[in-house]
Amino acid sequence: MGVNAVMVRSHIRFSAVLAVALALAGCGRSESYRYKLTLAVNTPAGVKRGSSVTEVAFFEVSIPARGIMHKLRGEALYLDLGPGARPLIALVGRKSRPSSGQWSRDGGPATTQLFRLYDISPSTDVMDTLAKIARMRGPRTITANELPDLVTFASVNDPNTVTEVDPNDLQATLGPGITWNEIILEITDEPITKGIEQKLPWIPYYYCAMLDGARYTSKNTLANSLSTADFRQTEEVKKSIEQTPDTDCLTLVKEWQRRSR
Repeated sequence: MGVNAVMVRSHIRFSAVLAVALALAGCGRSESYRYKLTLAVNTPAGVKRGSSVTEVAFFEVSIPARGIMHKLRGEALYLDLGPGARPLIALVGRKSRPSSGQWSRDGGPATTQLFRLYDISPSTDVMDTLAKIARMRGPRTITANELPDLVTFASVNDPNTVTEVDPNDLQATLGPGITWNEIILEITDEPITKGIEQKLPWIPYYYCAMLDGARYTSKNTLANSLSTADFRQTEEVKKSIEQTPDTDCLTLVKEWQRRSR
């Protein structure tokens, strides 16, 4: 995965700009939709299935320039493959594998991907097109190459053990007999998924650090290029990152490392 020499807090700058823009821009139109990603995997113990629902909201703004901004609320999809097996996790977005079905960390699947899946003809009015997406229903099958980034952990209690999973060769990382059964993407009105911190308990301690515990992105490693924003995005998380001094951030990381020994 590519590495950018930026602070972990950089992923919340968009939210700060958005808040200011909305406050100054007055009452522009807004639209939102929720999408549900479902992964079903064949294992030696049978089919394992999991889903995650995420919301993307769009806002018309006129400051600093006229346009449309967006934000995402949701979390990664955590699929438990059974006792003794590593989990399969689909991150909020994509960094490593470009394709026509590009996902982003603050926007989910590309709208062009949704246009194709639901046979939507986009209009010149972007907000009108987004409203069309929001009204769509029904599951759609997608390919492994159209997924966001996939990862696993050698130990779910140690974020530094994160490993990338090849979507076209699950067995290489997850073990023999692990293959795709079904991959579904759909627009839905189901509740936004919550609770990933119950499965990855280090998340509250790493809000302002990379997964290797570093404060900055500075190395060409997977653990140093991912942060909790790749696993969970909420307004509360973003505010917490903004308000946490560097010293407190590193103290939290050390506290988890002490607890998990």
